[in-house]
Amino acid sequence: MAATQTLFHPGFLDNPYPAYREFQKAGGIHELDWGSRKLWTIFSYEDCLVALKDQRLSSKGFAHLLAVFPEEERAQFSELMRVMSLWLLFMDAPEHSRLRKLMNKGFSPAAIDLLRPQVEAIVNRVIDSIGNSSEADLMQEIAHPLPVIVIGELLGSSRTMQSQLCEWSDAIARFFGNPNRTIEQTAAAQDAVVHLTEHFRQIVAERRRQKGNDLIGLLLDIEADGETLTEEELYAQRIMLLFAGHETTRNLIGNGMYSLLCHPQEFTKLQDNPDLIRSSVEEMLRYESPVQYVLRAVKEEVEICGAQIDPGKGVIIVLAAANRDPNRFRDPDFFDLGRVNNPHLAFGGGPHFCIGNQLARLEGQACILRMVQRFPKMRLTDRLPSRVENFAFRGFKSFPISLQL
Repeated sequence: MAATQTLFHPGFLDNPYPAYREFQKAGGIHELDWGSRKLWTIFSYEDCLVALKDQRLSSKGFAHLLAVFPEEERAQFSELMRVMSLWLLFMDAPEHSRLRKLMNKGFSPAAIDLLRPQVEAIVNRVIDSIGNSSEADLMQEIAHPLPVIVIGELLGSSRTMQSQLCEWSDAIARFFGNPNRTIEQTAAAQDAVVHLTEHFRQIVAERRRQKGNDLIGLLLDIEADGETLTEEELYAQRIMLLFAGHETTRNLIGNGMYSLLCHPQEFTKLQDNPDLIRSSVEEMLRYESPVQYVLRAVKEEVEICGAQIDPGKGVIIVLAAANRDPNRFRDPDFFDLGRVNNPHLAFGGGPHFCIGNQLARLEGQACILRMVQRFPKMRLTDRLPSRVENFAFRGFKSFPISLQL
């Protein structure tokens, strides 16, 4: 094991990769401080991929999120725990397998490609809202609202709710991404879940009267089979899709554009070769992974990298470290839009490979290519971007850019 047993040193949020590399070089699995508790943590590509596929590691590890609080204080968050337990993200087989198979119909590459005209129209509308400004905040004006507009429209929310949906999604993200989460952050996440449940309850009631052949219709069809998806599970999947789709995609766009602007030769390469947009987005996902890690819980005694781990213990799988592993990627710290053989783990792996990955990719491709084409002289300003203080979801809070129209 490495000499230091904590990741979170000054400057970690700005650049976590040297710390990841230190543990990678040491090899194996490490028991590290994550807030007020210790969790087993994996950094190498090979070990992360094996862990993602290991069904002895449960995705129901969300209960660990409350371990930072005294036991007597956890009961007040029973509603938050109840709703999250219904998320596909936190299910194990066989429940996960059955529901995932049904939901895959709405998220297949073919199904998502049918959404391309709608997504591209939304992208153009959001980017056009900048107008003829000489400067803009990429996060606040584009990357932050765009995914909520897309997933909100797909789930039937009105445009007037977009700002509120962003706030609720942010509250859930702050709860997930802070190892030292507070009572206040957890209460805000629970409030967001309660409000979102009621919001989607009203939408579903309306759509039952006028059903369509879209994502909402698909979820209603699944719900019709009571053995597969109950009404409460239906609302829970909508909350999960909104939260996960927002956090992953906005950080893909923000991190991706920042990486482009920090590498002007790659920016020019994409301008000159727009057909590179697909491999470009894959490299952005690898180079600055929007989701830095995922949590699993040990279901039975298991040996990982030579360590015996007891049931109930938590295991952190650091996807972002795996994506910079020199044993898997050539020149992993080099940003290369033309990179081939790029099997990154930005969307996880195994049974819980992100169900919305195709939609996130489509939004990222459409937005980033449109920005590069619309603002060919775009560059960073003298004002530095500010990062969100979130260890799980890597992204920016504010990102000023000069458009130089």
